[in-house]
Amino acid sequence: MQKRTLAKRIAAGFLTGLMSAALLAGCGGGNKPSGGSGAANNPPKIEVPARAPVSTPPTMTFKFGQTEAKVYELTGVDLKNIIRTNKLVAMGDDIFFHTDTKHYEDKLQHTNKVTMKNETIANLTDLGPSGDIHEMTTNGKIVLWQSNRKATEKDKLVIYDGKEAKVAGKWSGSPIGDPDSDKFFVLWGHELREQQLENGEWKINKKLIEDYQKIDPEFGRVAFKSVCVKDGEIYIRYFLPKKDGEKDDTPMLIAFDKSGKELRRYEGVKELPRGWAVTENYVIATGSKGVFRVYDRKSGKELGEAKIEMRPFALCTVKGNDVIVYDDRAKKLYRIDF
Repeated sequence: MQKRTLAKRIAAGFLTGLMSAALLAGCGGGNKPSGGSGAANNPPKIEVPARAPVSTPPTMTFKFGQTEAKVYELTGVDLKNIIRTNKLVAMGDDIFFHTDTKHYEDKLQHTNKVTMKNETIANLTDLGPSGDIHEMTTNGKIVLWQSNRKATEKDKLVIYDGKEAKVAGKWSGSPIGDPDSDKFFVLWGHELREQQLENGEWKINKKLIEDYQKIDPEFGRVAFKSVCVKDGEIYIRYFLPKKDGEKDDTPMLIAFDKSGKELRRYEGVKELPRGWAVTENYVIATGSKGVFRVYDRKSGKELGEAKIEMRPFALCTVKGNDVIVYDDRAKKLYRIDF
């Protein structure tokens, strides 16, 4: 994908139909998704926090509902022969990702980071081999990733404190850091645990959910992956297996509070689904054909959908409603101001 300056605006495709009339929450079975049944005919414009002016012209813009999003290519470091990742993590001004095995003599995946300032990235830094593309998370204070770089470090935990990366204890499930505390919420099988790190080892504080199947019988057939914690809400993604007559599984995102009570569900893009991002005001689902579907995070109502010239392979929230996206076809990072 070549860089475009002020590319043509791409109209958002509105879905028709109405949202679910009610959100069913808690530990009862048979909860229905709160999103995914189509955007309202006249979705409301969400009041978002003021954003500092941007001097760089956007690469492109697109609309979802009544709101315009702006796309900025992050320039300064050529990542074309370096980046190869399905996970992005942002901590402060740094963006973390995995890199291609071909870039290193040891033929292993490495973890790298760049520093972002406005629309520029700099200071590409190799934090050492990870051995493969695995889980990665942060609580805003440290970054964790899984290491399999040699037999003695099989499924080990690597902790980066902003200065150096150290191999610690054993990796645990699918963790996500809580930016409001030192806790992590860890998916382990069909459990959701609250855990903490003590001297590089995991300590289980309590189990918030002991068996997801008690919430919904369908959950006995799915695999869960952590996404993020935002304002005390824990977001987890999964695929709902297709039913008779359906072509594809349905990508879903579910939100819990810190007691394990279900809050909302959102339905993702079925055609070549990719990642999710949770921002100050929005939940964003993507598909590899450039589809972005946007929900009001608090109500679960769909605000609109757009298709742009990008292949969003991985994404994460930086701050506010700003999202970093990795385009695996262009091998570039973009920031989208939603």
